[in-house]
Amino acid sequence: MNVLLVVPSTDTCYERVPSMGLMNLYLIGKELGCNMELVDLTEVSYGKGLKKILSKQYDIIGISCNFTNSAPNCMRYAKDIKEKYPDTLAISGGNHATLVPEDLLFNNYDFIIYGEGEITFKNFLERRLFNKAVEDLKGICYLKEGKIVKNKRQDLMECLDSLPVNDYSEFNLELYFKRSGLRYISLETSRGCPYNCAFCSTVRMWGHQYRHKSPKRVVQEFKIAQELNLEFIFIEDDDTALDEQNLRDFCQLLIDENVSVPWGMGIGSASIKEESTFDLLVRSGCVKVNVNIESANQRIMELYRKPYSIEDNRRLCWNLRKRGILIHNHGIVGFQDETIRETLNTYFYLIKTSPIWHVSILEPRPGSDYWENWEGQGDVFQYRLFGKANVILGKHKIIPYVLYRIFALFYFSNPIRIWRALYSKGKGVRYSYRIQYFVAYNTLKQNIINYIRHFNLFLIKRNG
Repeated sequence: MNVLLVVPSTDTCYERVPSMGLMNLYLIGKELGCNMELVDLTEVSYGKGLKKILSKQYDIIGISCNFTNSAPNCMRYAKDIKEKYPDTLAISGGNHATLVPEDLLFNNYDFIIYGEGEITFKNFLERRLFNKAVEDLKGICYLKEGKIVKNKRQDLMECLDSLPVNDYSEFNLELYFKRSGLRYISLETSRGCPYNCAFCSTVRMWGHQYRHKSPKRVVQEFKIAQELNLEFIFIEDDDTALDEQNLRDFCQLLIDENVSVPWGMGIGSASIKEESTFDLLVRSGCVKVNVNIESANQRIMELYRKPYSIEDNRRLCWNLRKRGILIHNHGIVGFQDETIRETLNTYFYLIKTSPIWHVSILEPRPGSDYWENWEGQGDVFQYRLFGKANVILGKHKIIPYVLYRIFALFYFSNPIRIWRALYSKGKGVRYSYRIQYFVAYNTLKQNIINYIRHFNLFLIKRNG
């Protein structure tokens, strides 16, 4: 059975790293004896990407629909595929597909694998290999008589160590290294989150049950990275320190096994309780920590249901800065009734506490508190605005829009930051500064394209 997995074309690329999720599915299919292919079309135009997809016939084409700004292209693929290959099954998965399956099922997709996908995908392929029906499988959605059928959710994996060990021999990583200028990959060490932040879709995707790989398994993956001469690893977990003892154990094992690949991670402001953990981070090679503080206003943090305080973040930043670990704080502005003073508080706090910081404007992401009442659901034009500081929910829309761009200009024109992007010690740290310029360029370019597209549509409508 021939199976193609696709990372879709997207209008704004934020990172140049391979898809961990699709690589897992590829290896699972390979173990079952399927002829697997994986193509990454992230920075390829829709037309060129479609040409690659249609270059040969497959039994199944699986397209990842993770981000809302990728959904417009994802919503087109199945129709175009089935025009040429009507018998090919088109399936999808990922955050957006899981939370808004109607966007895809009503656009010619046969099945959605929702939530955690590895077990369901394996079961799906096994059924198809023996020409058995798949409609009763846990973890899938499909259409029946024009209505969406959503089967019972698949049981979460109890042991993440059971995921395939990826030694990358099946994948050409050099293409990513060449584009990014750094021998760099992302890793996953845990899934799930016990919290319920108002703007987040994580728990709707992965559930509240927090699970992690064993320290031995994490270090095994670091050793593979070391054998590949990688220069940086970033752990993409929502919060790598939710189980602080597990974090300490794998840091200690990295030290004991003499594994020396610089790495970074994302954590919550209050997750590390023991100060000695910070020393272990340094000794194990951690050079960067991302922290989602979100707001410097306690009122708004409570409305976001953040499980920590601004004082927690101050203590964290002090401990990281004291040990020379690069801090990357993240903020969100644009809450419905956020005042100008509150918006400025967040900007100035980020400037004060972290050499690298970035701000997002609050978006009604699928699965968040703000999605259900958002009028743009299903609107391809509105989806294209996501991830570019254009979708604004607050009453005073112009204020966060203008302030965002003023502070972005201040941030990127700072000569110290430019110098660090070019000459910081350590390739991973240098990349962390540089990638923000790459993202800003892509975002600006796509905003200009969207404005031109919108203006042309306005002229067409006005002229009849």
